[in-house]
Amino acid sequence: MMGILAWLGKHATGCLAVGVFLALAIPDLSALVRPTLVPAIAAMLTVSLLRLDPAAIRRAAGSPLRLLPAVGFVLLVSPGIGYLAATALDLDHGIATALVVWTASPPLISVPAIAALVGLDGALALTVTTAAGLLVPLTLPPIVFALIGLELDISPAALALRLATLLIGAGLVAAVIRRLAGTTRLERHADAIDGVFVLIMLLFAVAVLDGVTQAAFADPWRVAGLLILVFAAALGMQAIGWLVFRPTGPRTAGTLALIAGNRNMALVLGAAPAAFEPDTFLFLALLQFPIYLLPVLLRPVYRLAR
Repeated sequence: MMGILAWLGKHATGCLAVGVFLALAIPDLSALVRPTLVPAIAAMLTVSLLRLDPAAIRRAAGSPLRLLPAVGFVLLVSPGIGYLAATALDLDHGIATALVVWTASPPLISVPAIAALVGLDGALALTVTTAAGLLVPLTLPPIVFALIGLELDISPAALALRLATLLIGAGLVAAVIRRLAGTTRLERHADAIDGVFVLIMLLFAVAVLDGVTQAAFADPWRVAGLLILVFAAALGMQAIGWLVFRPTGPRTAGTLALIAGNRNMALVLGAAPAAFEPDTFLFLALLQFPIYLLPVLLRPVYRLAR
């Protein structure tokens, strides 16, 4: 079993790319695994913490000159970019809402582990993800209301508490595992830990892609257009993030670019589902394709950055 996990870990980006298409091929599994969405998110965060050096996390958290501009860009500047893009493209209301909410959302919980898989700064990704996640209840509702008039019935305190509970819980579990297993053993089995992360992400993909296959058969041209849009959004935000943070050095800029193009929109939709149209949820589902495919497609770029 450890050998299989290690193989998955060594070929993580390729396995994720193949897995997202397998999720489409077996849509009947989606309803079965949908209840595992929240546990899968918690497990992804725990695995991310296991793969990162605690000392590196402390160093990253103690660098406000890198942390604060990154969080400000993710939560405050990025939504304006999303709004300008939605206006310029004259998108339908549901899709425009999705694009603005996506650009206003915090980074994906899985970004630190993805950063580690492609050789970028996983510790920096974790600190930015954590800070942005805890601050987003204060920034996202007023920003999306000001930009597109969308009123979200989300209690900032309740959302912040939910995020804090997730982060603290995953941190405690990771600390216990690290204490019992020891740093040396975790480093020796790093590939197997990456393999566990791959399996969890594939489980998540199967659950989130529920209904996409049916939508593609019902209206293939619309789904194809939305697929082009989500790839353009993810690539565009990564490119802008790279350009903005290029003076900080290639590895830091590459890490922050990865963060900018991978957002946890599911957190917002899950907190206030009644506020959104069906197109917004389809946008969220199709976002899984750039999340799972871009790490392998952009591997040469990330290699240059690191």
